[in-house]
Amino acid sequence: MDKNKDYYKILEVEEDASEEEIKLAYRRLAKKYHPDLNKTDPKAKEKFIELLEAYDTLSDPQRREVYDQAGYNPRNIDLSDMLWRYDSTRFREMLRQIYTNHYRTPYNKPPPEGMYT
Repeated sequence: MDKNKDYYKILEVEEDASEEEIKLAYRRLAKKYHPDLNKTDPKAKEKFIELLEAYDTLSDPQRREVYDQAGYNPRNIDLSDMLWRYDSTRFREMLRQIYTNHYRTPYNKPPPEGMYT
């Protein structure tokens, strides 16, 4: 996987492009590279997945801000200003969402023995 992906180049837009421009560029390119429409091109599916990844990142304002700050490498993110911008409960909630396994079912403690007899 390429460590230096440039989502703006993938979508063929400028870095200051609006959300509407990004959306239109994605739709145009998605139609061009959609695997169902390009069955003869073996790289169309890879290009389409790359387009979807770029669009997912650039269409979300928060993810786009992080991408603009850090680029493709998530290790470059500076979280220090996030602590000042948001209160600590918001930051804790964000960390909880990152590190919580959403697919795990919550543990329900069984009732004490003899409770229903």
